[in-house]
Amino acid sequence: LTEYALEDELFYNLRKVDIDTGESKLGFLLTLGCGAASGTLSTLVTFPFDTVRRRMQIQGQHFRPEERVTGINMIRSLLKTDGIKGFYRGITPEVLKVVPMVGTMFTVYEMLKEELLS
Repeated sequence: LTEYALEDELFYNLRKVDIDTGESKLGFLLTLGCGAASGTLSTLVTFPFDTVRRRMQIQGQHFRPEERVTGINMIRSLLKTDGIKGFYRGITPEVLKVVPMVGTMFTVYEMLKEELLS
């Protein structure tokens, strides 16, 4: 939910960029690009939390309850063993998924909105 809120906020702030023509719409390629950029930014912000969540889910399957660590201890452990890069391990496939998905989502939304309002 947080990821989509960030995407919406970034997209509609970037949408105001077209001051040359005074148009309220960006066009196909710019809409696609803004959606892709907002998806990438939101992924960069939320991915560390997803990493901690996934690691905690995995430990629930492989460790006894008394061996499991809390979220804060998981963050400390990840920082100690892998540093900041550890929070972003595996982000490349996520970005490769998000860029076309969110770009397409925003483009389709804008096209349908224009069709329905006309």
